[in-house]
Amino acid sequence: MTPAVLVLTTGGTIGHSSRRGGAAALDFDPAELAMQLGISGVDITFEKVFQKGSMDIGPDDWLILASSISEAQARRPQGIVVLHGTDTLQYTASALSFMLGDCGVPIVMTGSMIPGGDAGTDALSNLRDAVTVAARADFAEVCVVFSADAKRSGGLIIRGCRARKVHSTAINAFASINCTPIGEVLGDRIIRTDLAVQPRGIVRQRAVAALDPNVVMVKITPNLSPQTLARFLLGASAAVLEGTGVGNIRTDLQPVIAQFTKPVVVSTQALYGGEQLGRYEVDQRILSLPNVIPVGDMPSETALVKLMWALAQGGDVRALMRTNIAGELGGAGEVRWVS
Repeated sequence: MTPAVLVLTTGGTIGHSSRRGGAAALDFDPAELAMQLGISGVDITFEKVFQKGSMDIGPDDWLILASSISEAQARRPQGIVVLHGTDTLQYTASALSFMLGDCGVPIVMTGSMIPGGDAGTDALSNLRDAVTVAARADFAEVCVVFSADAKRSGGLIIRGCRARKVHSTAINAFASINCTPIGEVLGDRIIRTDLAVQPRGIVRQRAVAALDPNVVMVKITPNLSPQTLARFLLGASAAVLEGTGVGNIRTDLQPVIAQFTKPVVVSTQALYGGEQLGRYEVDQRILSLPNVIPVGDMPSETALVKLMWALAQGGDVRALMRTNIAGELGGAGEVRWVS
């Protein structure tokens, strides 16, 4: 039987084409690229979920997309590709990682930096690589596949909850943060690293998990006053604080956090390395606050999305945030998968 790959479209640059004068419009159907992919032995079907620029995609859309994927899994495809705008792709990839659980097959997200309807677009190579992973990879995770370099010599495969857009315009816009990539696509070959992955298996149909979107993320800056921080936290269900350096939070802000009482996840503004609270004596006061939850090397965007998910589960938020659900904690090769 010919393996089937379902491509779900949501808009983004890959769904744009440039008009005379330079402005790109969201009027291109990526299904028009199908005949140019040149992938033999795979049955590819396109379906539209919605059509938006990724700047307009939020938690409600993540739920719609997760439900669409769950429904599609009942048709037993070999894999699923999701086309998405790049600006918020990392948030959606993280959300799907937590909401879909044991997905059974690869859920591969990609997009493009050049409009899909334009000559010379990177949409074609990214889509080809994504379909290759969906059809032929031996793992079952939410992942991001994107150009590995400016020459498009291959596609980088990044765990969904570790992907980060690190360049606003470059063809190779995405990197794997604090974690070895899953691998690389070279033509019709998939070259895996030694990163432990969730293997293909039986798709476990389940209700899509809920989210609590009432979470704020605050960057700790030298001019952030206790009064301003208190205003940011007012009415929120929980917060993610991007501390300075290894996760430090200024002394005069700590009473505000204690008075908030709700979960406060501490990450860092540094892109690589993660928070390392406890390296300095002053960190002990931060760690003694009962509502503070350090999250190690988890990217702050992932921490934000995971906190939305954890709050909605109704259990111990601290325990969930400190449990490795989808490879978001622990770096390369230290994954403990939790269903």
